[in-house]
Amino acid sequence: MSFDKQLKGQTRISGAMVAIDGIKIAAAILNCFSQQQGKEMMAALQGQDLPLAEKIQSQLFVFDDFAEVDDRSMQTLIAKIPRESLNLALRGITGACLQKFSTNMSANAAAMLKEELDNAPAKALSEIEKVRKSVIDVARQLEATQRIILKDDGLYI
Repeated sequence: MSFDKQLKGQTRISGAMVAIDGIKIAAAILNCFSQQQGKEMMAALQGQDLPLAEKIQSQLFVFDDFAEVDDRSMQTLIAKIPRESLNLALRGITGACLQKFSTNMSANAAAMLKEELDNAPAKALSEIEKVRKSVIDVARQLEATQRIILKDDGLYI
């Protein structure tokens, strides 16, 4: 049985059948490990089942997690993302995540972002998700070159 089939399915809890999404559970478990341990585990999984590893990787860092990124890293990331892409990626984002982006922009850029978000025409959710994924991909590239820190696992001073 493949890993993917083992991670999806149903289990019986208190006599009722409950659907489980093992990919999200596996990602949540990997998020608890240090960055180095997570990389080692993902490398091992990629050797066993690349499609499953990619599914888990997509759940390891989600767009709302940017709310927890330090300000210097956010400023570096924002500088690398075209304004139009960032505006599209932030559609539908509220609360701490939107505030994290806004507070790490100049006052003028934040005002322009607010205006754009308030007055932009509707876009397909699939298009927005595609742009959000590209922002996460840029963030991962910056992290790989040690220009930003996405998750502070206590190993940085």
